[in-house]
Amino acid sequence: MFTDLDINFQILLDAIGLIQGVTIGILLMVMGLRKYRRTFYLGLFLLFYSLELGYWIAINTRISSIHPECYLLPLNFTWILFPLFYIYTQQVSVFSDTKIKYWLLAPGVLSILVQVGIYTMPYETRVIIKESFWHELIFWILGTYFSWGVGIWNLRLLYKHRVEVLNTYSFIEHRELQWARFLLIYLLFTSVFSHIIAYVFPNAFTDNSIFSVLDLIAIYWVSYYGITQRNVRSLFSNTWNPKVTRSLSPPSNRNSDINIERLGEIMDLINRHIRESNCFINPDLTIMDLADGIDEHPKLVSEAINSVEKQNFNSYINQYRIRKAEDLLKTDKGSQLSVEGIGTEVGFKSKSAFYSAFKKFTGTTPTQYRESRAA
Repeated sequence: MFTDLDINFQILLDAIGLIQGVTIGILLMVMGLRKYRRTFYLGLFLLFYSLELGYWIAINTRISSIHPECYLLPLNFTWILFPLFYIYTQQVSVFSDTKIKYWLLAPGVLSILVQVGIYTMPYETRVIIKESFWHELIFWILGTYFSWGVGIWNLRLLYKHRVEVLNTYSFIEHRELQWARFLLIYLLFTSVFSHIIAYVFPNAFTDNSIFSVLDLIAIYWVSYYGITQRNVRSLFSNTWNPKVTRSLSPPSNRNSDINIERLGEIMDLINRHIRESNCFINPDLTIMDLADGIDEHPKLVSEAINSVEKQNFNSYINQYRIRKAEDLLKTDKGSQLSVEGIGTEVGFKSKSAFYSAFKKFTGTTPTQYRESRAA
């Protein structure tokens, strides 16, 4: 049997991706049953993404021509992959409390049912359907355009998520979902690239191993971050229970015409509270903590920082931390601490976050700053 098959490096890569993707996809689906581990739909995404490699393995090894029962396997998941990833990102983002857009899955589910129906037909009928224009149009061309649209929509969701995170948390690592945004861009780019090659330059690549490598990268990418990523909670969705209830209600939306003078008063309260309490050295400080400290609604606090200081909450707090770090680097105590130790002293959880913020506000690194002071 195997002597009749066309086995090459590309088939080997696809087989590795199929086995590992299916295994880790099932693992992610099981993990998704745990609290704060909404990875079920990411597991489905990885499972379907990997199973689709079986479609190409059947074609490239000529299994489908030797065994008619393997011809036109119902493994085209073009319509459902990007919607699955969209639902995953919505569930793990700060918008998890909003209505999940499960309706995005409907075209994909219908596509799979139709493929299963076609697969149950006689071999000769499947051949006719596969070679028809309508099969190409519905399952590949329209499916691809639909997936691109959902992917771009997902990028917009992730951008809004990042804005909310920066306006809520002082520690944002593992909360921005940058890996998901970069993965989407990668998947969109590789999808566009493969379709340009397939339809515009069909003879440009005699060896398609490059596409198998791209698939393997995506599988490992999703596997690693799917296992390590936890849900990012929206603090604004929680009930705010201040010590003293103010008469001023929160704005109905972020674009409300809030009195600038009132926002200035709130900003004065914020600055005074931070200077007196040094709350910024708490690495887990959130805007809810700050709002509770001055007995104002967190959305008003956020609006004041955005409008008056022209910064998001994360940058505003880091500004205080860097000022404290600069002062500490000038003292004898600071000279006895490592750079990472100084970052910890002023409220940073990681060395990379400290370096990045210090460079942003001073234009130099903490090490260079210390050396310039010693010179």
